[in-house]
Amino acid sequence: MIPHEWIEVESDENDVYQYQLPNARSGFFRVSLITGHGPAEKLRKSFQEEHGNVEVTPTTENFIAGSEKASTQDGTRIHIYYWFVGGSVAPDVIREAVFSYTVLADLVDDSETQSDVKIIGQLVADARFNRPA
Repeated sequence: MIPHEWIEVESDENDVYQYQLPNARSGFFRVSLITGHGPAEKLRKSFQEEHGNVEVTPTTENFIAGSEKASTQDGTRIHIYYWFVGGSVAPDVIREAVFSYTVLADLVDDSETQSDVKIIGQLVADARFNRPA
């Protein structure tokens, strides 16, 4: 799912994976993975409570919600796009992936940024979660 030309960037957080296109003006892509216990219905209710508008992807039956926010990091204005994707992988095991894509605030309206956001949204909606070993 990660484009071949992107590289993984060091992260100090456990279960967080961060990627960036080398020499890019902006655009960090992060993924956090969470495993919980309970039925899919528990995950659906949690998604609705936390994110409001929740869709179900037809190919994977994952729950997906998105949001975005403006922020500042080290004095630099940034914009963060979020996608929350969750699915049931066993009768009592649920998984959630939190994807984020951070760009410089000045690039939000850039056509390349908008194209990247659209493509990422389509790809993460089709995330596949593995059953526990």
